[in-house]
Amino acid sequence: METGMNLRIDKIVFLLAILGLSTTGAAKAADCPPIGSLPNYIGEPKPTLHNHNTSDFKVKRGEETENISVAGKKCFQAYRLKDDAQAMSDIEIQTNYREQVKKLGGQILFADEHNMTGKIVKGAQETWVAVYNEERLIEVTVVDKAAFKPSLLPPSGSDYRLAGRMPKFVADPPVKRNFDKVAFKIHDGDDTREVQVAGARHSVAYRAANPREGASPLEVQENYKATFLAAGGQVVFSEPNLIVMRLEDKGQSIWVSVYAEESLIELTAIEEKPFQSSVQPPTASALKTALDKDGRVSLYINFDFNKAALKPDAAPIIEQVVKLLKDNPALKLEIGGHTDNIGGRDYNVKLSGSRAGSVVSALAAQGIDAKRLNAAGYGPDKPVTTNDTDEGRAKNRRVELVKS
Repeated sequence: METGMNLRIDKIVFLLAILGLSTTGAAKAADCPPIGSLPNYIGEPKPTLHNHNTSDFKVKRGEETENISVAGKKCFQAYRLKDDAQAMSDIEIQTNYREQVKKLGGQILFADEHNMTGKIVKGAQETWVAVYNEERLIEVTVVDKAAFKPSLLPPSGSDYRLAGRMPKFVADPPVKRNFDKVAFKIHDGDDTREVQVAGARHSVAYRAANPREGASPLEVQENYKATFLAAGGQVVFSEPNLIVMRLEDKGQSIWVSVYAEESLIELTAIEEKPFQSSVQPPTASALKTALDKDGRVSLYINFDFNKAALKPDAAPIIEQVVKLLKDNPALKLEIGGHTDNIGGRDYNVKLSGSRAGSVVSALAAQGIDAKRLNAAGYGPDKPVTTNDTDEGRAKNRRVELVKS
C-alpha cells in the first residue's frame, strides 16, 4: 500500500514540475548559466569558475553507463536548504532540473534518483550539465565545451624571465639564489624518479586574488606547457598537480617545475651551470694519444637542445678531429652519439644517432672521406657515470670517437 501511495505522489510531483509550479528559475548571479536554482535552496554568493577545466559526465549507452570527459569553461555551485525550510524530495529536485534542460532545448543523457546529465546545443556551442542531489543539498556543474586557449601573461616583475603568470594571480616576493640544488621528478619508463639539478634558482609563488576565481590545475599546466614547448622545451614529468619541463635557452639548460592548486601556483626554475670539463677542446695529438691507449675518446660537443644541429662553439673541436684524421690517413673512426637518460629511450637513441651523423657531415664538409667514418647512436645505453646529478648527466651527453 505504501509503495502505491509513493508512486502516486511521485506522479503528482512530476505533473507539478511540468506545469511549472516548482521549476528552476532563470539563472541568477549565484547560479551557473543557463541553469537556475530552486526556491529555499541557497548557493554560495559566487559559483566556482574556471576558464578551462574538465569534468566527467555520466552517459547512458544502451544498457551500459560510461563517463565522458568534457573540457571547457566550467562552473560549479552547491546549494543547501535554508534553515527551517521544507526539503524537496529527490525526484522533485531531479524532475525540476530535467525539465529545465528540456525547455532550454537540451536532452537528458543520464538520469537516476540522485543524478542527471544533460546536453544543450545552441549552434556551435555545446553545454553539458550535471546535477547531483540529496534532499538538503544540490550540486550543479556546467561546462561550456571549448578548446584550450593560452592566457599566460608576459613575464614581468617577480616572474621568472621565460614565463609570466596566470591572470588574476598575485606574486609573492621571489626567492633567487646564484647557486642552489633542487630535486626534479622525471618519468623513467613506467617508473618515476628524482634527479638533482644544480645552478641558478628562481622560485615564486602566486595566489589567486579571489580564491573562487582562480584557475584549475589543468588550465595552469596547459598554459605553462604551451609556453615552454613553444620555446623548444619538452615535458619530462606530469601528474594532475605537477608538471616538470626541460629546455635550453642561449646554451643554458633549464629545468622548470610548476605545482598548481586552484588558488595557488608554485614555480621553480633552475638554470644549470655549464659543465667545466668541456671548455677547453682537446688537441689532435691528445686525441691520438687517447685513441692509441684506450681505443676511444669522449668529446663534449654542444648541440641545439633536442636537436642535432651543432652549435657554433663546436667548431674548435671539429677542427681538431679534422687535423687528427688528416695527420693519420689510415685511421677510421666510429662516431658514437650518447645522451643522458632524461626522456624516452627510443627518442634519445634516435637523437644521438642524428647528432653523430651531424658530426660526420661536419668532418666530411672539411675534406674527410665519409667512408672513413661511421655514425652510431646509443642514446642512454652506455653511461660513463651516474645520471642522478647534473655533473653526471653532462658527462654522459657526449660524442665518442672509437677506432674502427
